[in-house]
Amino acid sequence: MKGVVLGVLTGVMLSSTAAVVAPPATPTFLPTVSAPPAVVYGTTKLVSAYSGPALRVQRASDDVEQDIAFGSKYFDTDAASAFRGASSLGLRKWYDQSGNGFHQDQATKVNQPGVYAEASYNAAPSISFDSSPLAVGVRSKFTACTTGPVIEKSAFTEFYLLAPSFSFNDNYYGSMPADLTTVSLFTRTTNVGLLGNNTSPYVSTATPKQIPPIHPCVMRWRGGPTGKQFGLNKATFNVATAPAAGTVTGKGLGRWNGTIPSSYDGEFDIIAYVAYNAALSDADCLLVETALMAQCSVLTPALASAKIVFDGDSRTEGSGNTKNQTWPKKVLSSISTPLYATNMGVGGQTLQTMAGAVAARIASQYDAAFTKNIVVMGGAGINDLTANRTDAQLIADFQTYANGIHASQLLVAATIPLRDTSTTAQNNYRIAFNTWLRANWATYAEALVDLDAIPEFATYSTNYWIDIVHFNDAGQTLWATAFKPAILALLG
Repeated sequence: MKGVVLGVLTGVMLSSTAAVVAPPATPTFLPTVSAPPAVVYGTTKLVSAYSGPALRVQRASDDVEQDIAFGSKYFDTDAASAFRGASSLGLRKWYDQSGNGFHQDQATKVNQPGVYAEASYNAAPSISFDSSPLAVGVRSKFTACTTGPVIEKSAFTEFYLLAPSFSFNDNYYGSMPADLTTVSLFTRTTNVGLLGNNTSPYVSTATPKQIPPIHPCVMRWRGGPTGKQFGLNKATFNVATAPAAGTVTGKGLGRWNGTIPSSYDGEFDIIAYVAYNAALSDADCLLVETALMAQCSVLTPALASAKIVFDGDSRTEGSGNTKNQTWPKKVLSSISTPLYATNMGVGGQTLQTMAGAVAARIASQYDAAFTKNIVVMGGAGINDLTANRTDAQLIADFQTYANGIHASQLLVAATIPLRDTSTTAQNNYRIAFNTWLRANWATYAEALVDLDAIPEFATYSTNYWIDIVHFNDAGQTLWATAFKPAILALLG
């Protein structure tokens, strides 16, 4: 026996906020380094000499636009709230604080990232690039400046302060130029860009893996004559291949301009972006990163006692969410203990794939620096059932996965909720697997969350599903409410 049952508690409220050290009340400006910034975007004031507005918003109800000024540190959220009223706000323009005039712009209302009251991290407001690839509720949110900056590909440094909605699957943060159609991966030599991708740059040779968490983090992406460097909260690794020489003009945020752009657009909340037309030294990079991390007191492993790795398919990735509020992020925001967390959910992923990759992707994230390491399986298996895999095959894959995580990682298992279009045979396999898991979970896991027992999930309803597979905001809240007590119990 590995644990005690922790079933579904649908009455637990998600209301508290994770306790992180409060950021400085006064502005923390970018430091003076060997080169001036080529472009600076921030929901916080990052350049002391800048006196212009923070951003321009457009009200959805009547298309009226208004500039929002900075307060003492952040953009004036009270002014934004008053202008928003009962409507919602889209980002019309994000002003460049460098003085170079390279403002991010989005004139098309349906493509404007959101300026939401909910998108705040330890007092720092953010801009929500809340795209969605779903057939129902598809959204493509992005901004661009096509006139600049002009960046030399063989000597540049850029920094992102953002909170990804998921850590592992394709998540396009930015690109240079803004309209490129082949975005740069970390190991490519053409173009300049940063992409959250299944293999590169995040799956490094380091142990534990350097994978972006789903709360604010600072990413570094530098190119120079000795190669390329990726950094996450000051931890770095290098690729020896130097970037190709030449310049690129313009900067885009949040969009993949490929054949099916909405399938790969970014899903993240961003607080700041800064780029330099120079390969900054390591010392200079650390100074910039320290200033960015102070904007919202970025949660690093040293500040958290526990680490959670969420894993699963598109349901865990968060497809169907509203305002980037996925159920894993809802869980984190509802627990007062600061938790370092990654979300390894991948759209279309099967339990079979998860089992085959568990050592490389999940066990490798174990970090002895944390008091607790928890793995949360988000009811995976629906894609296996769609492929007509049987309950016996699901059971075998679950056993492989559970036995493949690190010996000191604590596992939270979960039953598989309904898919509306499953055949009778597929649904019978699902029911049989869930029945087996309820009887045998304690041999393999520390906790079981019985998602399939949530009354609201007994039959398909548009009150909780956004399409035949995925859950809307109300459904995401029910998932988070179900997982919270299991996680709290393991935290102790």
